[in-house]
Amino acid sequence: MIYWEPPHKWIYKLFPVNFVLYLLITFYNIRTLSYYFNGEFELVIKIWSAISIIVPILMLIMHIRERFRRKEQNTVKQLFLIECIGLLELIILSILPVFKVYLAMPMDKGAFNVYMGFLFWCVVFGVSVFFVLFSNYLLVIKERQKYKEENLFFFGQLLSKLKSKTLSMTLICLTLTLSMALFFVTPLLVGWAQGFLEKRVPFDIQISSDYIGMQSGYIGIQSEKELPVTDYSFLDSFIEKNISVRDDCSFKTYFVNKTDFYNQLENSRKNAPPITAISLSDYNHLLKMAGYDEISLRDHEFTTQWLSITPQDAISTYLEAHKSIRTDGGDLQLADISAHTVDLGEDFYNFQSVIYIVPDHICNKLTSANTFRYMMADKTISYDIAQELKSYFENSSLTDSLVTYNITMRTIEVNDNSAIIFIMQTGLTYSAIILFVTCFTILALQQLSDSGKYKYRFRVLRNMGVEEPHIRKLILKQLAVWFGVPVILALILAGAFLVFLIVGFHMQIAVYIGVQRLVQQLLIVLAILGALLISYFISTWVLFNKSASA
Repeated sequence: MIYWEPPHKWIYKLFPVNFVLYLLITFYNIRTLSYYFNGEFELVIKIWSAISIIVPILMLIMHIRERFRRKEQNTVKQLFLIECIGLLELIILSILPVFKVYLAMPMDKGAFNVYMGFLFWCVVFGVSVFFVLFSNYLLVIKERQKYKEENLFFFGQLLSKLKSKTLSMTLICLTLTLSMALFFVTPLLVGWAQGFLEKRVPFDIQISSDYIGMQSGYIGIQSEKELPVTDYSFLDSFIEKNISVRDDCSFKTYFVNKTDFYNQLENSRKNAPPITAISLSDYNHLLKMAGYDEISLRDHEFTTQWLSITPQDAISTYLEAHKSIRTDGGDLQLADISAHTVDLGEDFYNFQSVIYIVPDHICNKLTSANTFRYMMADKTISYDIAQELKSYFENSSLTDSLVTYNITMRTIEVNDNSAIIFIMQTGLTYSAIILFVTCFTILALQQLSDSGKYKYRFRVLRNMGVEEPHIRKLILKQLAVWFGVPVILALILAGAFLVFLIVGFHMQIAVYIGVQRLVQQLLIVLAILGALLISYFISTWVLFNKSASA
């Protein structure tokens, strides 16, 4: 029977923290997840809700048992059960992004961030317990196989150092995990930022209005007469003088029903913005400007344009339930053509994921919601001219309105965001490399610091008749444990984090980055990490051999 090892008492200091956090998350689960237990949600969400409350309670019971245990009880078994419960909690929390994407599980950002923060603590505590268990597991193997070949010497070497190094190994593993996570997330964030910029600003100049006024959080206007009607013609003189325009499209979006506006006006914080519509001719003009083929509709038909990151399942479900719409201009049937997801920016959706495309004669009877003007230039607009146009627009009388107006220039967005992307990429990569190199340097120095002790021990082995190839094999096995265990565990954790991101944001990755491009970048990152690891391992092995044979 293996009992608690005194050198690992530092793990006791984490128990009170873990107990308090699990107690808090238990109350938080009960408070925030109780409303899932009704007929509105699928059975799998109810099961997840129940388990998310039960598992923390089990952890609390284990901590209470540990607090009142007798000294002769098997603490290793207690730790193993705590580790298993912690692993189960990790799995439960990791499922959240899957549920949010595939089951549309409602959860605000605040609650989601709380669970992600607790997931981070579960990783820290789980790794800490793992290395204590690993030390005791080596002790068990030593007792069972200590008389086989040089195992008595080999396990003695490991345990003599691991008893006092479990805390440092835990910190190294967590730091390596952070380093690898930074390496993995860098190409994802950079690709996301670059792809999002291309999707968000497909036109050289994008001018838009927003009657909702999202900056203030409520609708400032009080009637349809105050809705934006300008065509931004006051910019014509500046544009004709400074910019050669290849194509110019001024258009409006419309409320399908006038009552949609007044329903939202009654409680703008509670009621979601209504889905608006765009005329077929304006939509075709935008398609032509962006380089896409035009579409056609019959007089009694409509179709839809979706944000490119919208899941196909969500599109299919929505269209299945909305095969017809009732408008102020008459009833329309869904056209027998595919839903459109071309890249036309993200401004004219009225904070929704979809906009209706309806015949022009229908729009003539609808109430306008917002006004837009998109332009394509013959050549790239200079940064100075773009800034002048933006200042000219912002100083116009439109800014005094209760309606929010905005101008987006591709030149400004590309220049400003390119600098931010470069700083982000450089900072993340530099931090990851520094952490990675620091961890491997510490691992190498831990092995080489006691060179005199190692020299004496291996001299004893030689005097006992152990051949040199066996000694080199022992050194190789020892270094493989010291380098391999924290690196493999960190790689598993960082890989799980990567899967977590891919599952939770697979649509954004597919649209903004591309799966093939991301895989190529991740393979390059793994190759760099592998090269660093091999370099440090070989260098340490060579120096260790020289020290042991001197």
